[in-house]
Amino acid sequence: MAAAATSALAGQEPSGLKQAPAAVPPAPASASLGPASPPAIRLSGELRERVTWQSALAFDSADPDAGLFWTQRIALAADAKIAPTVRLRAALVSALIEGEGEESPVERNVLDLQEAFVEIGPERAFLRIGRQEIRLGSQRLIAVRDGTTVRRTWDGVRGHAVLGTVTLDAFALRLVAVRPDGVFNDGRNEGRDLAGVQASFPAPLGSLDAYWLLTTHDDRRTIEGTGDERRHSLGLRAHGEAAGWFWDWEAVYQTGRFTGGDIAAWTLATKTGYRWQAATWQPELMLSANIASGDKTRGDGRLGTFNALYPNASYFSENAVLGPSNFFNLHPYVKLRPRRDLTVGLDLNLYWRLERADGVYSPQGGLIRAPGASRKRFVDAALSGVIEWTPRKGLLLGLVATRSQPQGFIRATGPADPSDFVEATLQFTF
Repeated sequence: MAAAATSALAGQEPSGLKQAPAAVPPAPASASLGPASPPAIRLSGELRERVTWQSALAFDSADPDAGLFWTQRIALAADAKIAPTVRLRAALVSALIEGEGEESPVERNVLDLQEAFVEIGPERAFLRIGRQEIRLGSQRLIAVRDGTTVRRTWDGVRGHAVLGTVTLDAFALRLVAVRPDGVFNDGRNEGRDLAGVQASFPAPLGSLDAYWLLTTHDDRRTIEGTGDERRHSLGLRAHGEAAGWFWDWEAVYQTGRFTGGDIAAWTLATKTGYRWQAATWQPELMLSANIASGDKTRGDGRLGTFNALYPNASYFSENAVLGPSNFFNLHPYVKLRPRRDLTVGLDLNLYWRLERADGVYSPQGGLIRAPGASRKRFVDAALSGVIEWTPRKGLLLGLVATRSQPQGFIRATGPADPSDFVEATLQFTF
């Protein structure tokens, strides 16, 4: 429905616009309670109130979930260091929605554990066991999904080690199944597993991340039919900044099996920009250019549609309608800082489908419009504006407005209503 954007692996905002802070920020890794100190607890938390208006969902103004709705997220976390090499974290969350979509598991979770884990080992080499959030790199594939009221969380184990200039992470996790109603009743999402390894190391310019991910998804609906999917993602990311320039380039190849066939998919995502830090209003310009494979021949037993796995849903704009599958797009933006505590951004997203035999997809990977007989490629043009004001530490007031105008492919294949999206946010963290 609404935007979904952003705790473990290093990352940055894929949209280029400033994102809200983590719901319940963990204690800083450098925080020291002293070797002789008794067990102590550090509390942190968040209150987020949000009002959203969306005139159409998936280009259909008749969708019953379109309209006005209010969401609230209250989170409270406790971090404790009970021994020099043993740390605990527990976080509670209550996510509520009034209006349309009240039974959505990404917008409603009355009260449950968001995190509950033990961390064993020094801070440069530890094992984390239990319920935890995770984000990987730029969050193009694995994100916390902060923009929705319910953040994504997992049960499992993660290992972390810093070896000189190289940082290693390995994890084996199962997605938590959110049950919108009830208290402390979330369960494990059978058939939705994630495992992987990532290495991060310096490069002549910036940094490099190399990773392998294994995901399983039972009963997944694809353009080739419904079946159990086992997908490997091999990725390489180059990112950094120098002399005002910044960049984030990522390439991924996917292979594996789904019921009845093989998987062969890929993507290349780029973001390149420049910041005038010493200029008035500190203007920032960026161009994001992205492409991802689609399925070339339906029914041939070979699935070519790229799967973005568990991304930040506001991948292209705050009005999270389209996902990064079977597409190519251009996405320029400009950001200004009229005051130290005020950020204004404007971005344009132009979106085309890559393969005419494949359709267009939601950020979660669901098919929202089948190809039909249309040969048209142009899908959507969306213009977004963002204003964020931080009058004091921990307090954020934000306003987002997006106008999404469907193009030839959408008009040829079903409802093609323009979508107006307005969202006002008040967020307080401590």
